[in-house]
Amino acid sequence: VREFRGTNWYYWRQRFSLDDTASYDCVSGYRRTGDASLAECTRSGWTPNPLCEAPGTSCLVECGRPPPLADADIQGSLKSKYSHNEKVVYTCQQYYVMEGRPHRTCSNGKWTGDLRCLKPCTVTDEAMRQRNIAFRYTYEKKLYASHNDEIEFMCTGRTTHVGTVTMHPTCIDGEIQLPTCH
Repeated sequence: VREFRGTNWYYWRQRFSLDDTASYDCVSGYRRTGDASLAECTRSGWTPNPLCEAPGTSCLVECGRPPPLADADIQGSLKSKYSHNEKVVYTCQQYYVMEGRPHRTCSNGKWTGDLRCLKPCTVTDEAMRQRNIAFRYTYEKKLYASHNDEIEFMCTGRTTHVGTVTMHPTCIDGEIQLPTCH
């Protein structure tokens, strides 16, 4: 077995004659030129030439402005065009939590990357009064909690906890189940 790791291709047989064909693979990160499946041994070397090419070496399409992301801002200044493999980084707004990698990448004219900003939960004084509950560790009248934050409540007055909702529920993408006391 003979491998050429210094180049971008490798083959498995050691001797080839003029007009021989051979199947080959490209090393990770490269692809066959023109999606060729076989290489041919010619007087001027292997055809196609080069056997493998790095992504981005053929004509690649640029991307326009990156798509907006709800509840997020793009870091830095926006451009009208982006080159292949160029990235933009998103930052979620206050109390929002990023899900996925915080960037999108221009890939041959299309933006790739799955990300979103998970919503915070808001608990108001009115919602707590309706359920006879209060925040356990603060006297605030309104509280914002990020995704996956846990809020601890207590019953007010001489009421006791009823129902199946725990007294320390977790915020899940803008939704929180509030406990009730009677």
